[in-house]
Amino acid sequence: MTVSATTKVGDNIIVDKVIAFETVVRKNVPYPHVVSPQFYTERFAETLLTWLESEPTWRLKATPHYAQYEFGFSEFKHCTEIQGLWDGAVLARVRGGVERAFGIAVSSRINISAHKSIPGQHAYIHTDKVPCETHRIVVQLNRGRADDSGGNLILLKGSKPADMDVVFKQTSNSAVGFGLGAKSYHAVGRVNTGIRFTVIYTFLSDTATDDKYNYFIAS
Repeated sequence: MTVSATTKVGDNIIVDKVIAFETVVRKNVPYPHVVSPQFYTERFAETLLTWLESEPTWRLKATPHYAQYEFGFSEFKHCTEIQGLWDGAVLARVRGGVERAFGIAVSSRINISAHKSIPGQHAYIHTDKVPCETHRIVVQLNRGRADDSGGNLILLKGSKPADMDVVFKQTSNSAVGFGLGAKSYHAVGRVNTGIRFTVIYTFLSDTATDDKYNYFIAS
């Protein structure tokens, strides 16, 4: 799915209806990451969460290291109620925010996926070292999750549970962004109750080739 990166008259109206990714807090421990207290507008966050709750085509992905339900948004072009998610001007705003936050240029191609975790599911401590993938933003969407509901995103300074450094509360419509590499250890705690929804943005270096990453959406 390809959309123009050129800003057109009226694009700002669409952007302002979808994205509120403006206030960003930068942190350096255990490694550089950013926190955004509000990623989408309240109205769009509610629309997207309602859509995620009703979408029946989640696919289970289970490995020795994690288990979750997931899908990519490139297969939902027909869903007009959430089409602002992949609008070119919206993605350009998100990409610009990432470049300013981390001081690095990223490709115009962005992958957007969704994850759903149910009780018992979690992700072990790991790093993501996929060639050309540089940064990730994790947006949390829910209707309120208690501290003991499980499923928190965790950043660690090493590969052991004792290296746990930051545990993020699951405040709906908040986002965490971080670089991907050999030291970006992170995990998702075991879900105890309820359902954990997240929307994941994955960014590429500006050297990534379109033929290899054609499933990424152009911003």
